[in-house]
Amino acid sequence: MDFDFSQEAIKVFKALSDPTRYEIVRMLVCCEELGCEDFRCAFQKSKPAMSHHYRVLENAGLVVYRKDGVHVYYRLHREQLDRFLPDFSQAHCEDSYQTAS
Repeated sequence: MDFDFSQEAIKVFKALSDPTRYEIVRMLVCCEELGCEDFRCAFQKSKPAMSHHYRVLENAGLVVYRKDGVHVYYRLHREQLDRFLPDFSQAHCEDSYQTAS
């Protein structure tokens, strides 16, 4: 097995091992993008705490961001997620539709 692939897989799985980061990714699965305030309100955590989670997800290649003035918005990097967990998106979109019914 390729060493680089293994190292990348470890980063992805470590990033997703935290409940907050897992939930951030789950939220982004069915949304085009969400802003920092959306996540901060959902998790009731400080800006520094959330910044740490964003950095870990960015370093794992799971999210990308864009700035719009003072606001920051995150999107899921689906190719990276699908590379290691190909059924994640489908499972969580179906789950969110079932809970909404």
